[in-house]
Amino acid sequence: MKLTKANSSAPLDCSTDPVACLKKMFIDMTMGPRINAGQNPVRRAVFLKPHGIAKADFIMMPGLPEKYRIGIFAHEKLEAWLRFSSDTLPGYADMKTTTGIGIKLFGIPGEKLLPGNEYADTADLLLQNMDVFFVDTAKDMCEFTRAGVVDHNYDPYLKAHPRTSQILDEMEKVVNSCLTTSYWSGLPYAFGDTAVKYKLEAISTPFGTPPSQNNNNYLQADLQARLNMGEAQFKFLVQFSVNEEKTPLDKATVEWSEADSPFIQLATLVIRKQDITAQGQDAYGENLSFNPWNTLEVHRPLGSISEARKAVYQAGAELRKYKNGIPAAEPLTPRELNQP
Repeated sequence: MKLTKANSSAPLDCSTDPVACLKKMFIDMTMGPRINAGQNPVRRAVFLKPHGIAKADFIMMPGLPEKYRIGIFAHEKLEAWLRFSSDTLPGYADMKTTTGIGIKLFGIPGEKLLPGNEYADTADLLLQNMDVFFVDTAKDMCEFTRAGVVDHNYDPYLKAHPRTSQILDEMEKVVNSCLTTSYWSGLPYAFGDTAVKYKLEAISTPFGTPPSQNNNNYLQADLQARLNMGEAQFKFLVQFSVNEEKTPLDKATVEWSEADSPFIQLATLVIRKQDITAQGQDAYGENLSFNPWNTLEVHRPLGSISEARKAVYQAGAELRKYKNGIPAAEPLTPRELNQP
């Protein structure tokens, strides 16, 4: 696999083909220069600063009503691996960065939506610590990205889009711990013949003395300390769509009000007590790829931003794995935790 020669002066028409433009900007014009500068191992285009990789169980609620028992929720319990990360460079500070979690579920048969992954027995969930996305559509995302990657000046775009500016300001919040914050999908997903958004809400976490936030890697230090002490738990909740006005599917900056549609717990994510610094664990997680389209039809990602993520995330994962000498296929079974 090779990069297309990036030409920042070439026109990027976000109105005609925003997905192709986003792919060029994230892969050719963002990952490309990093690779050419000697980045080794090659990292993701976004959320490239890891805080830790952890083993978990995804356990459905006892007595879950039949109407909710579809797709991944038709199982009683699934093994999972998690990747906690921030959308910043590895050498930068954690403070006020967007924090996210990638969840890879194992043991899920059925055809998947991601090309090349149709027969994988895994499914992915992606969430971050903000309940909305900062732009509405793939076209908006393309224009915002072009302002930074090509024009190197976000100001004109932000002045013309005050809602985006407001959300970006709200995203710059302090996260004290990866295990005490809440995470949202931000974007909607199918749930059979309707649509939902996802949320993770912390309900139990080992107490520990927080590391100094003057430490650039304090989120990693905190995660390590807490999981060395015991297990952590999150509620996994879904929020059902009501109508296009109150819960739009392709206006990602619009908050779905809990007054209109309260969240319902379908599962519990239980993160086992473990040493996240165990030999091989970090490398295992960094070699995993996460794509919301690696899922079943009943959980199809919805909206134009999700359509863009399918192409961009897959191209980035393929390039990263190729350059790092990692097989492109999904893992067949989950890695076991290192035993003491």
